[in-house]
Amino acid sequence: MKINRKYRITLLFLFGSVASTVAHPFYVSICQLNFNRETSSVEISLKIFADDLGAGLEKAGHRNLYLGESKEDPKTDSYLFEYLKSKLRFKINGQPVSYQFVGKELDDAVVWTYLEIQHVNDLKSVEAECSVLVEVYDTQSNIIQVEKDKEIKNLLLNKQTTTGSIAF
Repeated sequence: MKINRKYRITLLFLFGSVASTVAHPFYVSICQLNFNRETSSVEISLKIFADDLGAGLEKAGHRNLYLGESKEDPKTDSYLFEYLKSKLRFKINGQPVSYQFVGKELDDAVVWTYLEIQHVNDLKSVEAECSVLVEVYDTQSNIIQVEKDKEIKNLLLNKQTTTGSIAF
């Protein structure tokens, strides 16, 4: 499903405005893919509410991670990467690709996770499969935003529709 500009702006505004609150009325992640022609890579930034991500990791069997705290479990990054590999997949130009974990950071109540797909010389299409947190929240929405040469295209995925594709 494609997201029209007005709806996308509203979702981004809502996502940003509740980022500082502990409880929020909706469940959403935003996954941005940026094609970097200079490095022949696709840089991925995934934004998820920290409490939601904690619930997803707990459901996957990882308890007491203390995400973002000084006593954070030293294996949290590897648990997060394993969770994402099971919930977030891509095909670039019709071919399945793998990504590397670059890192994560907390910004207020949001976790930014950074990933990278290397050896992408051109970006003609992206197929995304995203089931992040749908096992936790029935109303989870996952926005996939792909940028190539300043052109941006979007997908809205959820529990019922976990795959979609974009062509340039």
